[in-house]
Amino acid sequence: MRFCYIPILVGLLISQTVSVRPAVSADTPAGGTASSPNAAVIYWQAFAALPRLEGEQKTKYEAAIKSTTDPIPDDLQPIMARFDTSLRELHRAREVAACDWNLNYDDGPGLILPHLQKARELSRAALLRARLRFAAKATDDAVADVVAVLKMARDCGSSPLLVSVLVDIAIEQMATELLSANLSSLSPKQLDSLATSLETLPATPSMVDCMRLEGRVFGDWMERFINSEATKLNDPKAGAKVLDALLKQMNDGSPPDANEADAIQRRNLLESLTIADVRESLRLLRADYAELAKIVGLPPTERRGRLVESESQFAETRKSANREDVLRHLSHLILPAIVKVTDREDQLHVRRSLLTFAIQVQLHGPDAIKDATVPDYGPIEYRKTDSGFELRCQPKSADEPVVLRVVTAR
Repeated sequence: MRFCYIPILVGLLISQTVSVRPAVSADTPAGGTASSPNAAVIYWQAFAALPRLEGEQKTKYEAAIKSTTDPIPDDLQPIMARFDTSLRELHRAREVAACDWNLNYDDGPGLILPHLQKARELSRAALLRARLRFAAKATDDAVADVVAVLKMARDCGSSPLLVSVLVDIAIEQMATELLSANLSSLSPKQLDSLATSLETLPATPSMVDCMRLEGRVFGDWMERFINSEATKLNDPKAGAKVLDALLKQMNDGSPPDANEADAIQRRNLLESLTIADVRESLRLLRADYAELAKIVGLPPTERRGRLVESESQFAETRKSANREDVLRHLSHLILPAIVKVTDREDQLHVRRSLLTFAIQVQLHGPDAIKDATVPDYGPIEYRKTDSGFELRCQPKSADEPVVLRVVTAR
């Protein structure tokens, strides 16, 4: 699978080798040097221990993880027992702040991210066990499972990749739904402890970080590739061949053209590109990423309109056969459709705030959040429901409100 949005590490620290031999401490492994704790290493042990379910066990498990609120079958305990080792390691990783997945950013579009799918698999198992624990009134253990999942979700986003942030969002949404459905089962002390745990979770990378770093990873990888191909061909007019080799390496094709006449003209222009033209296309790609980074850094109320306008204008250039627009060929292929991603990021930030406010309502009643707002997004509305209450926030930048439903009546 090709990932279209991949950043590169920046701020590489260069250390000088010294001739002094370090002393070996009690924490240093025999024959080696001590390494800093890394949650990613522990997560990989959890992933490796995930059981392979088959037959009836697989069917029952897959049916159970489809929801965070449906009734749970009584015979899931033997199945969940097979996840004990993985879930123990998940909790061990929760206690380690640093998380470095050691991704090979030099691979550019070939970057592999196997940990993301594994994290989703592990999160489903942990949330299912949390449901069982909530049902059994083992609320301390249930909350611990959910918080460990939230920590792993944030750790998925420790590398500023759009796809990593999207996985974080998906996992956090499931965990938040489970917590909101069980807040009423927690004591005031447990609610206070949960609020503290939420405050200490790792931060999520900003969209600005993602755009800046993804622009660099694609730009740097393409620059190396273009220079290598240009050297091999040794022909300043062979831009089309370089571009063709680049697209084959990325397993990508040309964007659709508006009509047959434009298709022919655009193809002719692409076939006439020089090496200098391909390098100009790369320069424009870097510039477009830089412009996106500026826009996504705007306040939420401003950036969505700017992004929608930018994507609309950019779509028009994809249909154009003008030389200036054809030189944006790489941008047309690489730049992400960012509006939907920023919409989901906005929902994430609002949902996090609503969960925090829901805890306050559970502790002190609805008056505790009177006139409360989610900064940059808008006021919070409290509504009593037949099963409990819900909190709503209507971001000015979105068409639909973000709603968090809390169950208090069972």
